[in-house]
Amino acid sequence: MTKPKKQTQTSSKAVQSNPTKVKLICSLIGFFAVMPSFIGKAFAWLFEKLAVLFKTRSYTTSITNLELCLPENSDTERQKLARQSLRHTGQLFFEAAKIWRKCQGEQYLDRIHGEDHVHQLLKNNQGVLFTGSHIGNWEVALYYLGSRYPFHCMYRPPRQLEMDEVINHGRCQNSTNMIKGDSRGVMELIKALKSGEVGAVLSDQEPGRRAGVFVPFCGKDALTMTLVQKVQQKSHAALFQVAAIRNQNNKYDIHLIPIAIDPNLPMENYSAEVNKALESMIRRYPEQYQWSYKRFKTTECGKPNPYGR
Repeated sequence: MTKPKKQTQTSSKAVQSNPTKVKLICSLIGFFAVMPSFIGKAFAWLFEKLAVLFKTRSYTTSITNLELCLPENSDTERQKLARQSLRHTGQLFFEAAKIWRKCQGEQYLDRIHGEDHVHQLLKNNQGVLFTGSHIGNWEVALYYLGSRYPFHCMYRPPRQLEMDEVINHGRCQNSTNMIKGDSRGVMELIKALKSGEVGAVLSDQEPGRRAGVFVPFCGKDALTMTLVQKVQQKSHAALFQVAAIRNQNNKYDIHLIPIAIDPNLPMENYSAEVNKALESMIRRYPEQYQWSYKRFKTTECGKPNPYGR
């Protein structure tokens, strides 16, 4: 008999306990972890085809986001980008499983751009704060950072309670330390950066209204977190963008790009500059951006939700 779901309440959302669902997810992770690479490509192809055929939420959200962010493109061009993005997303499941279960992230790494600059900063005992967006493969980027540096990654706990342990176990097979995105976690991250270590915050996630400001992102106002600025101000860390971008060898190039922003700018100006840096990478590799994420769900002044619900 299936155990009933339990719920606990956090400040932002309900956290559910559903061991049966998590066990199924873990079984899929285990299956992908031992499969050869052609299975991952086949799964990605099937994921894209089914999403388009049944007009799933991932597909319709991708189309909506592309209409908002790339209005200059034709319908045909946006549909092609949506399909490419969904196929890329489908392959991420396979690759994440390899990393989480087998710690096989090294096989996906190819060229590293900007590493010397980071090494020099750390040698001078200055912390480095990485930020990024849902582009390329975030799990490969995290694996790289955790395999090379004393690394602290801030994250938002998942809705399924048991998945928290799965994610932490998968990501913490090297020096990675996962930090929950609460006030205690922020202080822990600041302390690590002050000690000359490395931290990361994925900054294209929607924060709570009180933790963000509305500034442009890919041509559309988006609620953007102010956490990156607060952490940089208090830690005096250098700010970089990190992205793991798939190349023609089906591996990933790691891009470590400095973001030169005065941390004492007004919040709106600082957040807009961070978004510009992320947008430059997205526009270079739009087919590798996760357009299925509802980036513009929260609107300003009661404007309608572009996703309908």
